[in-house]
Amino acid sequence: MKNNLVTELKALLEKTDIRDMIVEPLEDGEWCSITTPSIDVCGDNVVIYARRMDGMIELSDFGVTYFNIDDEYKYIIEAECKIWHLIYDLGKSTDIHTAVAAQAKAFYYAFTHMYWAVESINNIVAFLEEEEKDFKRDE
Repeated sequence: MKNNLVTELKALLEKTDIRDMIVEPLEDGEWCSITTPSIDVCGDNVVIYARRMDGMIELSDFGVTYFNIDDEYKYIIEAECKIWHLIYDLGKSTDIHTAVAAQAKAFYYAFTHMYWAVESINNIVAFLEEEEKDFKRDE
């Protein structure tokens, strides 16, 4: 099953002209990782995880975004998820997990919204952390 999902995800990414992603199965046999070229606040590539769920493809960050961000910036995750949810009605967020699900025909929208939200969260936090460093240096 995981090989079918890897093949399907690669085809969906290619069909929608999403490039530079690395799709690999996870050892659990249920999930695959989609490694993006974007960098998170820890200097690692942003990874989005995918699995089949009730005929849909679920996408998740497995809570990595939440884990990587200092508590003082966690409000950004909630705000960004609300923005994407309210505008696109695709996302949901719990306190440690950001996820969306879509049928294969809507994969492009679900994936790009998930990717943009996670990338945006990381970019905003990185900017705020840099501002804080600059402020402390200037004191």
